[in-house]
Amino acid sequence: MTRVSTEQGIVEGLEVDGLHHFRNVPYAAPPFGANRFEPPRPPMAWDGIRDATKAGPNAPQPTLVDVDPWAPLFGPRPWGEDCLTLEVWTPDPGAARLPVMVFIHGGGFISGAGSLPGHTGRTFARDGIVHVGINYRVGIEGFAYLGEGRDNLGLRDQQFALEWVQRNIAAFGGDPGNVTIFGQSAGAVSTLLHTVMPGSYDLHHRAISQSGSTIVTQDISRAESFTKAVAKRLKVAPTAEAMRSVPLAQAVEATKAVELRFVLGSLYGSKDPIYISPFRAVHGTQTLPAPAFSVAGTKSRPLIAGTCQNETAGFINAIAGLGPGGPLVRRGLFHALDLDDEVKHAYASGPRRITDRNALLEAAWTDWAFRMPTIRQLELRRDPSWLYELRWKAIPGGLGCEHSLDMPFVRDDLASTALMEPDAANLFKGAPQSVADAMHGAFVAFAKTGDPGWAPYTPDSRATMVFDTESRVIDDAAGVERIAWANRW
Repeated sequence: MTRVSTEQGIVEGLEVDGLHHFRNVPYAAPPFGANRFEPPRPPMAWDGIRDATKAGPNAPQPTLVDVDPWAPLFGPRPWGEDCLTLEVWTPDPGAARLPVMVFIHGGGFISGAGSLPGHTGRTFARDGIVHVGINYRVGIEGFAYLGEGRDNLGLRDQQFALEWVQRNIAAFGGDPGNVTIFGQSAGAVSTLLHTVMPGSYDLHHRAISQSGSTIVTQDISRAESFTKAVAKRLKVAPTAEAMRSVPLAQAVEATKAVELRFVLGSLYGSKDPIYISPFRAVHGTQTLPAPAFSVAGTKSRPLIAGTCQNETAGFINAIAGLGPGGPLVRRGLFHALDLDDEVKHAYASGPRRITDRNALLEAAWTDWAFRMPTIRQLELRRDPSWLYELRWKAIPGGLGCEHSLDMPFVRDDLASTALMEPDAANLFKGAPQSVADAMHGAFVAFAKTGDPGWAPYTPDSRATMVFDTESRVIDDAAGVERIAWANRW
């Protein structure tokens, strides 16, 4: 057992193979009761010693079918009200000024937790880094817009956790002056937003985005419209006071129903693009004054950003399992993407020679949602930026490198994939350790030194680290596809 004093009290964690693990450490008060739909508030102090050996509850969230194959690593766990907690892995609480990495989990802003097995910080601690994984409010609780001051509550939670890190991480051996934030999927979106949010600048020093996008925020008008639709479903007024009367379990179920309706609507005629989730950050607010693209040239922090080559492959496979409804959904996707002849020709004439309709749908959706927004963001930034792309194909001949496939590589944790459901575990049969060495090594080096090991991305060189069985740097890896999409933005 290992004990550390935080500003609220003493926590007692576990020693695991010479490393130290602290779980369920509160950084904010439970965001329910009088605190529901309010910005995060400090947690209560405690007397004695707090048990920090077991995971705490997730933020309230639905169980989603589409995460089931990955459930042993990333699937939802029991949720509860005292959920604004974090986990710390450290090589040595008695050390001083170790680099810190704070992970923001994904899950479409409707699910996930920093304490899930697939988000372990063990290997980062093994390599000399203090790793922090955080929870934050998701779904209606975290991303319903209820007016200025009650906006972007999930992002406010994340900021509050970063403030806790500044005040407390030295007690765990970490350096509050060397904090790298990183995240995957919705966590990557959050990371990109923190690089431009005024209140986050002094809370981190570097950032890493894994499969993020800066096109998914919404303006206040659209956010208000969405909140009214949610409130109508819940049969209450669209105010914080009225929505506090909704039982928590009912709000969780409504989150799932709203998500499904949004996805179907985005395919068939609504004004919402195909963003997967209606729960998104709101710009035009004090926390996020402008869309990320419009402020990308302002003061920021060094950034690594990248994507998987076939981000939407898993979604395409899921569509194939819809039976007679599959073709209808595919037509809806093609309609929503509105591909012009120039973009189609770029895929057909580019290095991948994509002409198959399913492969074209996957590539275009991946590029529209993930790769092109990432590249555009780096081109607009004035601070050092590095671009990567994971291309290792999990299944030869299949659609390949899908969303989340990077997670075990980034964490150098391929052994954990054997615990996954068969469909997901099969993706990693024969996975090369060399890819894990390269990705994890680059992230660790960046957190320690600010240099991941390849040249920064600039409009002149467009250096892109391609992680594969044999990783290498390619100049302008997006090539003709990037040029074709540039005319669409």
